[in-house]
Amino acid sequence: MLHQKIIENLCSKLEIPDLKAGNLTIRDELGWRINEKRIGYSWLVNISNSFTDSCWLFSIQFNKSAFRKIQNPEQLIQGIFTVDGKGDIIKFHMMKKIDDMEDKVKSLTSYDMFDANLSVTLNGIIYKYLIFAPNTEIRMTLNNPHSKNWRIWENEIQAIGKKLSQDSDSETLKKIFDTTEK
Repeated sequence: MLHQKIIENLCSKLEIPDLKAGNLTIRDELGWRINEKRIGYSWLVNISNSFTDSCWLFSIQFNKSAFRKIQNPEQLIQGIFTVDGKGDIIKFHMMKKIDDMEDKVKSLTSYDMFDANLSVTLNGIIYKYLIFAPNTEIRMTLNNPHSKNWRIWENEIQAIGKKLSQDSDSETLKKIFDTTEK
């Protein structure tokens, strides 16, 4: 599936072997262990608008860990990227947060799983949402979510996307969030 290729390419870009929560062993080109990190959780969202390009947002929370003499700080990495038809990353921007690690998407806990949008969806925004947490892997697709709780989630996704796209040097990324604003 395409999203698996996209996850693989994102991991390669971030120089980690996986996005799943738990311990990660980082190896060099010879297969030697050079670091170990621990992911607390991660999420990815593909935003696909009927009338513009699509993009992916991600958030990865690394727990504080140590490997030999390496001290890995607790940090939150958030980013935005676009891909081509084969899943290769084209435009990419990310930021690391060490002091202010608030992730508003993770702090949202109330979702209406059965009534995100009860109407007919012909066009608009489609979200593909992937979550990796301890003992959890969730994938879902939302077409124009309209329920109250999903609108709160959508507003947070849009705010993160807009901030990351504005901080990037990519007009393509900026354009996506100029046209998806509600």
